[in-house]
Amino acid sequence: MKPDTSKKVHYLAIPVLFKAPETGWAYGLSSSASFKTTHYSDTLTRTSVITALGIFTQRQQNSQALDATIYFPKEKYILYFQSSHSYFPDNFWGIGAETKDSNLEKYAYAQLNISGHIKRKIYKNLFAGFIADYQNVYQVNYQKNGIFDTTAFSGKQKYADLGFGVSLSYDTRNSSFWPTKGMFMQGKYIHYNHQFGSTYSFNNLNAEIRFFKSVIKNHIIAMQLFNNFSDGEVPLRSLSSLGGINNLRGFYQGRYKDNSMYSAIVEYRAHLFWKIGACVFGGLGNVYHQITDSNFAKAKYSFGGGLRLQILEKEKMNLRFDYGYSDKYNNGFYFTIGECF
Repeated sequence: MKPDTSKKVHYLAIPVLFKAPETGWAYGLSSSASFKTTHYSDTLTRTSVITALGIFTQRQQNSQALDATIYFPKEKYILYFQSSHSYFPDNFWGIGAETKDSNLEKYAYAQLNISGHIKRKIYKNLFAGFIADYQNVYQVNYQKNGIFDTTAFSGKQKYADLGFGVSLSYDTRNSSFWPTKGMFMQGKYIHYNHQFGSTYSFNNLNAEIRFFKSVIKNHIIAMQLFNNFSDGEVPLRSLSSLGGINNLRGFYQGRYKDNSMYSAIVEYRAHLFWKIGACVFGGLGNVYHQITDSNFAKAKYSFGGGLRLQILEKEKMNLRFDYGYSDKYNNGFYFTIGECF
């Protein structure tokens, strides 16, 4: 029998309704196209996906995004593209790992972000890449003489930053969406400079390790170690923010902010029956200003669990329903496509 050489594209459009600590109730539409750049039965090239998302929230926030991950034939090249526009009334407690709940203050920002990352295979599972990142924060509204106004950090007025960088990664995962084995390691360095037209000059170094292992059939241990380090004139929207849908679930994303952060997350993933799966998870992390005050002894933690609904069987792409908890101030539900990592 001849292999199927057709280039099949799977389209998916679903209404989005969810509640998260950052948004309250939110609604919108998510659509995606998944495909292979070669033929559908190719086992040497993973599935590419382009996703478009538009959401509006109970707190008068709105966001529109277009993301793509394209695996070229035999994965000689991999392209990541992200673009988003958002207007986001948000919460602010101050800068650092010891800010008080009573500091809570409202502010709002509007921004446009465009970034591209192209990687080339240089040896087996080893890739080197080039990164370009542009961010335009064209509106910042906050209370005069409040916590936001009197706390020292950059980016309280509108600004634009452009940075260029490089990456090195190693990837042996057997799937992009639901890996059952393999490892992913990546380091990225981006430099933003006044000479590029940036309002601020600063450096960002991002390092990540993901590990996946099948313990018994359809049961997987997944682990992630993550560190994001920045120094220089680090502006508001480039500060590290602990928490959120792809980090320590349960924490409001930005409850703790500073130049840098680290986190470690462990998940136990299992297929239950039909297209239904489940996950339990736990993690810890913290923000820090300099490496010398990373304060591992006072790390924050969260834990929780959720269900998975498989929407594309061959690619093992899931809808994710999670609940994360840390304390009565930091907990929430999450609904999205794809795993936390």
